[in-house]
Order: sequence, then C-alpha cells, then structure tokens
Amino acid sequence: MISKVVAVSALAAAGVQAASTEANPIRRVVTLMQDMQKELEAEGAKEDDLFKKFSCYCSGNTENLTKAGEEAAAQIEELTAKVKAEKAEKKQVAEELKQHKKDRSTAKQDLEKATAIRKKEHETYLATAGDTQANIEATKGAVKALESGMGGAAFIQTPFASQLKALVSTVESVDANDRETLMAFLQANGDYVPASGQIVGILKNMLDEMDKGLNGMVSDEDSAAAAFKDLKAAKQKEIALATQAIESKTERVGELAVSIVQNEGAAKDATADLEDSQKFLANLAVTCKEKQTEYDERVKIRQDEVAAISEAISVLNDDDALDVFKSALPRANKGSFLQKGAKVSKIAKAMAMISKADFTKSPALNLLAHTIQHKLNSNSKVDFSSVMKMIDDMVALLKKEQADDESHKTYCEGELDTSADEKKDLKQKIASLDSAISEMRDEIAALGEKIAALTAENKALDTSVAEATEQRKQEHADYTAKVQLNEAAIQLIFKAKNRLQKFYNPDQHVAAPVAEPTEEELSHSFKVSFVQIKQHNQGPELESAPETWEGGYQSKGKKSNSVMALMDRLTKELETEVKEAEHDEKTATKEYQELMADAQENRAANTKSISDKNKSKADIEVKLEETKTQNIVTKDQLTTTEGYIADLHQSCDFILANFEVRREARTAEQESLVNAKAVLSGADFK
Repeated sequence: MISKVVAVSALAAAGVQAASTEANPIRRVVTLMQDMQKELEAEGAKEDDLFKKFSCYCSGNTENLTKAGEEAAAQIEELTAKVKAEKAEKKQVAEELKQHKKDRSTAKQDLEKATAIRKKEHETYLATAGDTQANIEATKGAVKALESGMGGAAFIQTPFASQLKALVSTVESVDANDRETLMAFLQANGDYVPASGQIVGILKNMLDEMDKGLNGMVSDEDSAAAAFKDLKAAKQKEIALATQAIESKTERVGELAVSIVQNEGAAKDATADLEDSQKFLANLAVTCKEKQTEYDERVKIRQDEVAAISEAISVLNDDDALDVFKSALPRANKGSFLQKGAKVSKIAKAMAMISKADFTKSPALNLLAHTIQHKLNSNSKVDFSSVMKMIDDMVALLKKEQADDESHKTYCEGELDTSADEKKDLKQKIASLDSAISEMRDEIAALGEKIAALTAENKALDTSVAEATEQRKQEHADYTAKVQLNEAAIQLIFKAKNRLQKFYNPDQHVAAPVAEPTEEELSHSFKVSFVQIKQHNQGPELESAPETWEGGYQSKGKKSNSVMALMDRLTKELETEVKEAEHDEKTATKEYQELMADAQENRAANTKSISDKNKSKADIEVKLEETKTQNIVTKDQLTTTEGYIADLHQSCDFILANFEVRREARTAEQESLVNAKAVLSGADFK
C-alpha cells in the first residue's frame, strides 16, 4: 500500500526531527499514526462512496438491460410471426392473382370466340336473308307483270324470267307438278297465258313460303343476337371483375413484399440488439462481481491496517507508556558539568570533546553527558566502562543512522525518478485516450448523421413510391376512361355508318368493321322491311313509288360516301389514339414496375446499411465507454502517482536537502565521541 510506505517514511523522517526538536518524541509518533488513521478512514469513506455509485450502476443497468432484452425478445417474436403471416398471405394472394389472370384470359378468349361465331352467323344470316329478299322481290315482279297481262313471250324476255328459272330449281317447298308447270311456262315460246292464273297462283304460293322462311330467319337471328348480348355482358363483367381483382391483389402483393422486407430488417435489428444486451449484461455481471471482490479485499486490508495502527497507538499512547518514555528520554540538561570544577581532568577533557558536537541537539549526547555528569557528581569511584560502552554504542548508532540516511537518499532518488517517468507515461496515455475518445465521438456522430440520412432517404423513397402508386392509379383510370370513351365513339360512328350503308349500299352493309348492330336496331330494321313487303302485297297504289325516287338519291349517295369516308377517317384516328393509349399504358406500367423494383432494392440496401451502421455505432459506443473507463482509471492512477510523489517529497525533500549537512554533523559527532573515548582511555590532546 502506497499510504503505508508514505506513512512509514514520514514517520521515520518525523521521528528523526522529533528526536531533536521535542522533549518527548513519542507524542509526535502517536500524532503521525493518528493522522495515518484519519487518512485511511478518509480513503475508505471515499472508496465506499465510489463503490456505492458503482453498485447503483450495476443494479440499474442490470435491470434496464434485462428489461430491454425481454422487450427485444417479445419484439422479435412478434415480428417473426408477422413476417410468417405476411409470407403466407403473399403466397395465397399470388396464387389468387395467378387464377384471376387465368380466368380473365379464359373469359377474353371465350368472348373472342363467341364474337367470331356471332359475326360469322350474322354474315351468313345477312347473305341468306339478302338472297331470300331478292328472290321475293323477283317473284313479286313476276306476279305483277303477269297480272298486268304480259304475254309469255314478252315475260320470258324480262329479267324476272331468268331469276325465276334459277329460283324454281332451288325452292324445295314447290310441288313437283308446279315446278314442271313453271319450267314449262318459262321455256315456252309465243304468247302463252295459263288458264285460271295457275302460274300466278304458284308464284304467290312461293312468295308465302319465302315470307315464312324469311320470318324464321329473322326470329332465329333475334334469338342469336339476344343470346350473344347476354353472353357478352356476362363475359365483360367477368373480365372487369377479374381486372379489378388483379389490380387490387397486385398492389397487395407489393405492399406485403415491402412490409416483409421492413419487418425482417426490424427483426434482424432487434436480434442484434438482444445479442448486444445479453453480451453487455454478461460482461457487466463479471465486472460487477470482480469489482465487489476487489472492494471487499480492499476493505479487509484497510481494516487490518487501521486495526494495526490503532493497536500501535494504544500501546504508545498509554499513560504508563508515556511515563516510561518520559523517564527513558528526559529533557536535556543545558548546564555544563565542566563548570562544576575539575575534580578529574580526564572527565573535563572528555566533556570538552563531547561539547564540540553540540549535544544539546541530540538526546543520546544529552544522555551521555548526563551519565558523565552523574558520575562526576557522585562520591564513589569513577568507573568509565559504562561510559565507554555508551560512546561505542553511540558511534555505532551514528554509523547506522548515516547508513539509513544514505539508503533513504538512494531510495528517494530512485522512487522520484521512477515516479516522474510513470507520471509522464500516464499523462501521455491520458492524452492518447482523450484523442481516441474524441475520434470515437466524431465517428459516432458521423455514423449517426449517415443513419439519419439513410432513414430520411428511406422515408423519401416511401413517399415517392406512394406518390408514384397514386399517379399510376390516376394514369390507369385516365387510360381506362379514354379507351372506353374512344371505343364508345367508334361504336357510335360504326352504328351511324352501318345504318347509312344499309340504306345507301345494302351490299356493303355486312362489312361493318367493328361491332354488330344492337338487338333493337336489327329488330327494327327487319320488321320494317317485312311490313313494306306486306304493304306491296295489299294494293297497286304503291307500285310506282320506287320508280318515282330512282334518280333523286344518286347525289345523296355520293354525299353519303363522303360522310362515310369522313367516318372512316375519324374511326381510324380514334383507333390510333386507342393504340397509342395502350402503348403508353404498357410503357407506364413497365416503368412503374421497374420503379417499384428499384425502390424496393434501394430500400432494402438502405435498411441493411442502417443496420450495419447501427451495429458499428453500437460497437464504437461500447469501445468508447471502455476507453472512458480506462481513461478514468488512468487519471486515478495519475492522481495516485502524483499523491505518491507528493508523499515522497514530504518524506525525501528534507533528507535530500540536508544530507550533506547531516553527514558532516554526524561525522563531527563521531570524531568528538572517539576523541572523548580516547581521553577517557588516557590519551592526551593538547
């Protein structure tokens, strides 16, 4: 213990001083030991206060770390369960999304097939109905011509005759006899008019059969159109629902993917925090236990030291002991026994020799002088053997004291040099630790700034993703609205053009490029045609109507061609806009998907970087605390070393400053004692 070394050294130095300055040096010894005891008690109180603070640190951090570990474990369990549930949900949603896409594709294919079949059926119907209508018109013309009294030869020359020849051979409902009669009429020469209007009757029967057939075609076409309309509406609804489900579940898959990455990163961070807490808690337990053991050992040693000093004080401070020391070391007698007479010249000379050493400053010389004086004053025979022995003992004691001073001087010089070097090394170490602490604080601050920047970047990334998603939804809604609007416009143009084609160019009416006529339009169109046929059969007053309007519609037909050409141009422009919108939509969708992938990749990279930097920051913070602790310990060592150096100076400065003076004085005292002994032995110094 440094305090013991310093105290013992101080006690030795104080003992030397006390021996020459005070009447009873034991009191000084007791006082010094009492001071030592107070210092030990003060040091013990200081260490006890420090250990109480350290114990609070141990208990507080143990509780906090245990609580933090429990919270981290709970968080890990919660995040792991959440990730597991989200992965399961993502897998399920992905399977549902796959099925929705398959269902939508199947519905589109079914609709395309049904549309193709319906178109083919409608084209077949138009062709068949057109042929039937033409046959009806030809037959009506023939009936009209024959009823007007046209002869057979003249009739055969008309276009109706050739059409009837082809028609008679194809109409299955005509009786074989009627077919032969008609063929015979159509192949006869000369003016032949069958009796009873037989030919006209056959032709009218054919008209009735063809009207029935045409009505059946119209009915079948209406039924097919209605069935197709229902099927188309059902498939379009199925496609719309599948599309809506695909969009919502695609968005959900993206949200789950981002959430899974975030929660996995958070679980990883929580696991790292838990490991760090457990590691620090284990280290803290070991450190606190070691510190407790060290404290207990220091307390025991200090208690033993205080007990020893207390016992020593009690021994020296006892009244009986003080009386003993007082008697053993009486106050110096300042009177000179040489002045009492010169009963014995040897004694006078010896006293003169001793007086040169200034015995008033030395208790031993005082004792010697007192002994000689006592012998001088006694009336008994003087025996100098005891005095001679005292002189020998004093010379030996002086030599021993000189040797002790030399040893103490060597010790002081060595300890002062060693302590100075140790102090210098400790200061350099403290400067290095201060620099390391400053660097680590700067590094922690830099990592904190980087972590904050990455966190802000992730937040900005999430904001941009949300904005991009909202923008994509708006763009898709705009695209859907535009396509629907353009398709509706195309359908309207087609309906208008198809209606014009039906009136101006019946042969081109079947070439509708987009969609078939609605059920209402088809029903209205063919019902009007059928009514007109019936009206023609009711009387001859409408017979000249077609001839009256023949030349009037030519110019309108040309104008309709211009109008329909303009419709075609508008339709192409609208279709071009639809294609451009589809291309833009595909491009925007691809760019959005790439943006989402990049954002997810960047966020994952940033999250990993944040986790790594947090770990590095935590490691540096642990190292910083260790360095701070080391710095505190080093500063305590420096304080202890400086205190030790101060104690050394207290113990050594007097010896180092007065070594030569003390040696010279001691040498003179030895010479005086040797000369005194020689005088007492019979030597004569003149």
